[in-house]
Amino acid sequence: MSYISFYRKYRPKLFSQVFGQEFIVRTLTNAIKLNKVSHAYIFAGPKGIGKTTIAKIFAKAINCTQPVNGDACNQCTNCQIINQNQTTDIIELDAASNNGVDEIRNIIENVRFLPTSLKKKVFIIDEAHMLTVQAWNAMLKTIEETPDHVIFIFATTEMHKIPGTILSRAQHFLFNRLNDDLLSHMLNDVATKEQIAIDKSAIEKIIGLADGSARDVLSILEQMHMFTNGHITLKEIENVFGLVDIENKIKLINLILDKKLENILKILDEYAQNGINFQQLISDIICIFIDKLIYLQTHDLKVLKYLNQKNISLIDVNEIVCTDLINIWQDIFMKMRHVNDLKFYFQLGIFNSLKYLGGKKQTNIEKSPVYSKDLPTPDNLKQLKLPPLDQVFKVSNYQQVTKKNNENNTNASVNNQKKIIIPPVEELFNQIAYNNNKESLEEVKKFLSKIKNEQLPNLAFLLAANKPLIASRNGMVLLFDDELDAALLNSKNTTYNFLKEINLFFNHPMYVIGFSKEQSKKLGQVFMQVRKQGQVFDEPNLSPIQEIVNASNYVEQIAFEIFGKK
Repeated sequence: MSYISFYRKYRPKLFSQVFGQEFIVRTLTNAIKLNKVSHAYIFAGPKGIGKTTIAKIFAKAINCTQPVNGDACNQCTNCQIINQNQTTDIIELDAASNNGVDEIRNIIENVRFLPTSLKKKVFIIDEAHMLTVQAWNAMLKTIEETPDHVIFIFATTEMHKIPGTILSRAQHFLFNRLNDDLLSHMLNDVATKEQIAIDKSAIEKIIGLADGSARDVLSILEQMHMFTNGHITLKEIENVFGLVDIENKIKLINLILDKKLENILKILDEYAQNGINFQQLISDIICIFIDKLIYLQTHDLKVLKYLNQKNISLIDVNEIVCTDLINIWQDIFMKMRHVNDLKFYFQLGIFNSLKYLGGKKQTNIEKSPVYSKDLPTPDNLKQLKLPPLDQVFKVSNYQQVTKKNNENNTNASVNNQKKIIIPPVEELFNQIAYNNNKESLEEVKKFLSKIKNEQLPNLAFLLAANKPLIASRNGMVLLFDDELDAALLNSKNTTYNFLKEINLFFNHPMYVIGFSKEQSKKLGQVFMQVRKQGQVFDEPNLSPIQEIVNASNYVEQIAFEIFGKK
């Protein structure tokens, strides 16, 4: 018998074997039990999470002669011929290489004929977003008037590329990345069956490299099994994939903070010679800074994903510097995705970081409201009564953004700047909540849809939002499942590029802030209490962020500060 790869060998054959995607599995099995199967489905989501697998299981369950609670029995004749690929009634098409009108015409012609052995003909079209506009147009009438014996399933990683005319004629399901617990369970299960010894730290690293993809987890496990032919350790994974261990990453970060350029360049040369993956290294550095930022605000090791009690104290950096370095490296990471010389862009990140750190003092500061666990509660409402804005802005722990004072003459020093003070996110929440209205909320939904459809790079991280929670004319509050995503938004929402994109859509700047479900619930309770006391909140004052948007020389100023005067 020929060798079968892990991801094919352990691919689920029944709904009951599927990891995750509970909502989708439940909906599809109920449709079968109630005999209410639709004529067209769209399965969308990241790679390697089960879209095509569930499509095949669904096709088998639909045609099963003895289904069990909406799942295939896997024993009847229909199930057996489907498992053995001995039927022509389940048609799979890879649209990546068969995306023209001629291929679609063949499907349309095939649709006319009844199934030869099964109850339903099922067309599974993978990478459906690769179909041409002409191909979609040719298929439109068939999807509109699909015969009773035919079902279409379109699988795609880029749902925004599916025409709206098709979306409106099909049921669509959004598949989520698999969480770490599910992937760990699956990896341990396969390792046990294959008698593979693997360390816990190696499991965690494989899951991190897979980025939520079950297929990638099994492919990496298989590759490492072939490499070691025995015990898989973290060190071997780092050697194979060109990774840097956590101790050396922290060492590199501390060299950056200490501005020791000569030592840094020497290390980078060694990394390049050893084939280190610079893109993954940047991703890990960002994760370390985010963990450090969260710990500085929460002092809770349980919420950290990368650092632990042993190494959290090895990085001596405050909240503001940590946030700004995240922004610098996130920008480099986005640019790096489209270039070949990864080392050059990593060095650019180093130079930008050192230039920034040249004017920053590494001192302890008060907690910043950018990401705060210690939100106000109904028990300390007296502290929540807000003074006038001009007094509030004098408090030193508010987030600050600086720009050159355009009123100065052209010979003014770069150091002659005025401060633009941004209100804390808790205050903005109350102002937006008080002025919340349905029309503004609908506009925010359209805005998020535009980001998804047009892939705006400066705003792509907003797609992590679960939904818009509240919105007023001057601001919006987005709800996140992951506290890290909310923290990232609150650290980037006053940057020039971010505000510029917001301004283009709404024709005026907007405050965009985010909270986790737990935080928003707590803030909502406080808001209701103060509102009962008669507290009134105006719309958020746009003048601070309007000044950033209006600064025509803002980009030039940044370049001047980084590279100096010519």
